[in-house]
Amino acid sequence: MTVTACAPLPATGPQLATDNGPRGTGSSVSEGDGPAERPEWLVPPRDLDWSPCGDRPIDGVPDEVSVGCGLAGESPAIRLSASTTPEDAAPLVVVAGPETPASALAGRLIRTGRDLMDTRPLVVVDHRGRTDAAGSCLSFQARRTLDGLADNGVDPGSPELRADLADTSQSCTDQLMGHELDYGATGAAQDLERLREQWDVPGLALLGIGTGARTALAYSTTHPDRVSLLALDSPAPDDGDQESTARTALAGSDAALRLWASSCTRPECGPGEADQKVEAITRALERAREPDADVPAALLSDVVRSALGDLAGASASAPSQGDIILGDLIESAPGEIPDSARDLAQALTASSLPYVAGCSDLSRRVPVNRVEELESEWSETPPFGTILAAQLSACSTWPVPDATPLEISPAIPVLLIAGIADPVAGAAYLEPTAGRLTAAGATDVRTVTWGAPGSDILGHSSCARESLIAFLDAPTDADESTACPS
Repeated sequence: MTVTACAPLPATGPQLATDNGPRGTGSSVSEGDGPAERPEWLVPPRDLDWSPCGDRPIDGVPDEVSVGCGLAGESPAIRLSASTTPEDAAPLVVVAGPETPASALAGRLIRTGRDLMDTRPLVVVDHRGRTDAAGSCLSFQARRTLDGLADNGVDPGSPELRADLADTSQSCTDQLMGHELDYGATGAAQDLERLREQWDVPGLALLGIGTGARTALAYSTTHPDRVSLLALDSPAPDDGDQESTARTALAGSDAALRLWASSCTRPECGPGEADQKVEAITRALERAREPDADVPAALLSDVVRSALGDLAGASASAPSQGDIILGDLIESAPGEIPDSARDLAQALTASSLPYVAGCSDLSRRVPVNRVEELESEWSETPPFGTILAAQLSACSTWPVPDATPLEISPAIPVLLIAGIADPVAGAAYLEPTAGRLTAAGATDVRTVTWGAPGSDILGHSSCARESLIAFLDAPTDADESTACPS
């Protein structure tokens, strides 16, 4: 007994339900009779220890842009400013999602967001877990299980797959040792509060992009009196309902592919009419469902949908990387995967964090016996339907968090930026999302619509960036709704 008392406790493995969410969460709303006032957005009297980004290099930084790296709580943060950035401007906190490293998002902002830096410094905060076990916990076999979920012949209800998925989740839970749910949006929001404390400011101005919007919204829920203003670009669904999130992704992916195929006439977008382009992508995904495929269908679907999130729009002077990847797939010979798609597949599988964080945000899971029903139902929406349904099994053995209803203080001005078809956020989702924000308590929601498919609108539309700048300068005077051309 004396010897065993000194040994560490064994990992318990994944639990199917738990009442334990991220440690230390909770609203900072002060007791009182009236609603919280909007905190001032100030220049920090204390700053982080910014240092050169030696271990997180960012390519193509021009001489007039300054880059510094630091830590916001447990998460890496990157500060961007230009020679033209006013010294007395309060910083805008840009919240990255688990799929996008802060260094990658910072690189995009340097290339396309110089007009933002001309008005204030940008501080990009990475999602919690990027540099610890949550970012590297999936074993090779666990990754293969996830990538093979949409292969032909895989039965979502089979005991063999259930056992493989249990091993997949346990490859991470063994390393995270009871902290599995600390890496969802609510856990990541704790690092934003730590940043506010480090800066010693009354409130933060937040820009959440894609799945990073979940973290920004979680912070507005847990610390409503610490948000000075809130901007959301292509916000991913945040209500924790796995089936509705997947339905949204299916509708958005299908709409984005068809709109892109009909509107992108650049040579880089591949040959053929719109229907021929869609058929070429469909054939590539169908071939990838064979068990011996070079890139499995679930992973190739993620590549295609990621590319659909990075579309340049008709008025852009040059194609985006997403345009090029889709065009390369269309031009490829049967069964061949072009290098551009391979490179993106490698980037998408480089971190375990999207799996850990994504599963930790799902409070309502699809039952295993429902997956096969959805595979049959969604097979009528090719090329993504069957694949997205099969991927619903991925989180089935991950611990289940408590649901956290969204709350937004009525004092917080909100800017919602959305495209017309987003492979994650959905198709024509601006009005429903604005309605959800209003139902959560927001009384001042202003909107910007980009008339093109894709995500990360600020990275593609100068019109959207101008609207954001106007909102940051004077939130209550900004236009209530703005339509930006494609």
